[in-house]
Amino acid sequence: MLTGPHSGTRGAVEAHLPGKGWQRLGALSQTGWTQLTAGRHGAAEADALRLVWSEQTKPPVVHEITPWYADTPAASLSLPRTTVDAAIGGGTARVTARLSGNRPTDVRGRVTAKAPKGFTVRTPLRTTVRRGSTTEVPLRISADSSVKAGSYRIPVSFGGERVTLTVRAYPRTSGPDLARHAQVTSSGDETKDFPAAAVADGKRGTRWSSPAEDGEWVQLKLAEPARVGQVVLRWQDAYPSHYRVQVSPDGKRWRTAATVRDGEGGKESVRMDTPRDTRYVRVVGDKRATRFGISLWSVEIYGVDSAGRAKHARRDGDGDRDGGSGAR
Repeated sequence: MLTGPHSGTRGAVEAHLPGKGWQRLGALSQTGWTQLTAGRHGAAEADALRLVWSEQTKPPVVHEITPWYADTPAASLSLPRTTVDAAIGGGTARVTARLSGNRPTDVRGRVTAKAPKGFTVRTPLRTTVRRGSTTEVPLRISADSSVKAGSYRIPVSFGGERVTLTVRAYPRTSGPDLARHAQVTSSGDETKDFPAAAVADGKRGTRWSSPAEDGEWVQLKLAEPARVGQVVLRWQDAYPSHYRVQVSPDGKRWRTAATVRDGEGGKESVRMDTPRDTRYVRVVGDKRATRFGISLWSVEIYGVDSAGRAKHARRDGDGDRDGGSGAR
């Protein structure tokens, strides 16, 4: 409780216990900072608090009353991102667990994760959550070469709190960039200054921009069929919040390889595992995040890693925001 300091007020804090009436918790501090515990009365039983003072003293100036609830977890656990992509036999995927303190004292413990066979989850040995504060804890997830492609649920715990992280395991990818020699078309260009071909021309200052409509797309025809494992998109400020990556063997029969429902713009790495006869890759902006169209600086396409391309291998999972939800 925060009150005006050195006011000379003689008061006390009381709690109301159902069936028992008002019970005194303690005196109001002259410093302006009063912290009391329910003691023998039991904090879980109280349904109201009040401040009382003598008629012979000035009424207190109350700035804030903050109750600490004993029937809540010592620290709340949440995952800002509940899904992450991991390259099989590749690099490390990273997510953050968020801990919020619910006690008038520091809370100490360790965030733990029960990883399925073939997965490794690394967390700090010990974490301290300061009273009334929020702490972010890094989790590093890797999948070894024995893991099969698919989605895996990993329980993450702290104290009595538990949440679930979904890890989508995908085959590792390697270079070269298949988009570099692709033929590029689109549903429409905003102007001739922002052509579809700009997404694969290898130039930093050029970009494609669509008309200001939902559902606009850009499409790349690969030089030869490939099993696509990753599409890297570099968005300009005009980006979609919801989009799909579709693939086709002939430009007529399409299937959705990945769906992104929480696009954030910037650089987004979208994972998938497409058939080996994939010849066309299309990015469809289902819902725009701004009032403008959608605009891409570049599109990169990488095939699933295989023997013979190992010398071109690029590191998976480092530095990208994994935005994709693959459909197989």
